[in-house]
Amino acid sequence: MNLNFNQLYLYLFLVSITFLSSAEQEHDKIIDELFSQAMNEVENKQWHKAEKTFEQLLSKNNQLHRARVELANVYIALNKNDNAITELDKVLSIDSLPENVRQNIENLKHQAIKNKLAHSSDKEADTKLDKGHSFDGNVEFAIGYDDNVRFSFGDYFLEDDPYYDSDTIELSDGTLLIVAGDGSVYDVEGNFLFENDGTYNLDAIDKGSRFTETRLNLFHEYSFNSPSKVKWSNTLNIKSINNLDFQTYSKFQIKADSAISLKINNQFGLGALVHYRVLKRDGNTQVKSHGIDTHFTYLNDLGSWQLGLQWLQRNYKESMIERENFYYFFDEVDSRTKNISIKWSKLFKNNRLLLLAKFDYSDTQEDIPYLDPEFESSDHTGIKYSAAAVYSLTSDIKVSLTYINLTFDYSDYYIYFGEQKDVSKAIKSKITYNFNQNLDVYLAAEYVNRTSDQYEGISSNKSLAKIGVRMKF
Repeated sequence: MNLNFNQLYLYLFLVSITFLSSAEQEHDKIIDELFSQAMNEVENKQWHKAEKTFEQLLSKNNQLHRARVELANVYIALNKNDNAITELDKVLSIDSLPENVRQNIENLKHQAIKNKLAHSSDKEADTKLDKGHSFDGNVEFAIGYDDNVRFSFGDYFLEDDPYYDSDTIELSDGTLLIVAGDGSVYDVEGNFLFENDGTYNLDAIDKGSRFTETRLNLFHEYSFNSPSKVKWSNTLNIKSINNLDFQTYSKFQIKADSAISLKINNQFGLGALVHYRVLKRDGNTQVKSHGIDTHFTYLNDLGSWQLGLQWLQRNYKESMIERENFYYFFDEVDSRTKNISIKWSKLFKNNRLLLLAKFDYSDTQEDIPYLDPEFESSDHTGIKYSAAAVYSLTSDIKVSLTYINLTFDYSDYYIYFGEQKDVSKAIKSKITYNFNQNLDVYLAAEYVNRTSDQYEGISSNKSLAKIGVRMKF
């Protein structure tokens, strides 16, 4: 009896193996038949049929890289060059791809890009002037945590001053002392007296908060029908940050840019941009600014080189800031800045890696309505270093890393003595996943630090992380 059961089990096992093998063979047969059918349709230039057949083939097995390349060829024949580039990028993202095969696919991708540009040029030539406009936009929603909502990067407003993070202590003789959370003791006029040795116990100031961030980005571009390849572009950005654990320190910002660019030839280009900014904090307008940015671009084998000249006018509004248990005031300031910049950028690793470096030098004149006319104006310089890298891990995943170092030097301003600098540094990172043409998801983090000799030599920092979605329209 046991022998019969063993024989039965062996029989069923052999049948199942045979069945699975037959099913696999049948699946492979279907794949082979679809591929042959698609190639036959390509040979007969039945592009639309070939398109559907290759798409059906890849839906059954998305690892068929040869079929994906053939589908890209079909897309090129149908002038669907964006689709072709997308499919080719998926194949190019394979690290184990042989170099000769990669080069052939790169050549095919360049052909698709060239066809796209040629098709766009032909389309523009047939388009009337009043139809040369294009519009684009996206909306972003993010939620995150900021461990220091008071922090301000290289800005006139620095609310991290320990003079504000303090309690007032009245001594037995009536003397008032300002005891800061960092262990410093000041008199009521803000002059540093001595370090707190533990005599005064203060709770740590709570600066962290969860927050929500909403952005609206609108873009407009107009291409003139002229041999000089002139483009006019406009951008509107609206950003709102609301803290969930505080009733204060919210921000609302509007940015508007209008730029015109001229491509002289394949090596040289000119551009000019005018911009307007408004920053509100806790519902009050704090800063308004406008400016002009002009630049000259030169392209060669080493990359893109850009020389820029900028002028900026800012007005910091007089304001009274109310916090939990005190009030303080910001004076109105009129600020004028002249800036010169040099920027370099270049693509590497089959256009998957973008590197960028930028240097800025600025000279700022500020008018402050002090009671003493001798101190009504200040002059300081600034140096800013920026570096960024953007890398496409795959056709759908991008990562970026940015470093910024900004130093303002007030040493020549005669109300200070000795070296007086305000140094801000930032490291920012971001990873973005593209679900489809209309939806991105991203995760961002940053660490920033600021040391200011003007604010009693304080050093402050913050860390921030957020996750968000970007919906395009």
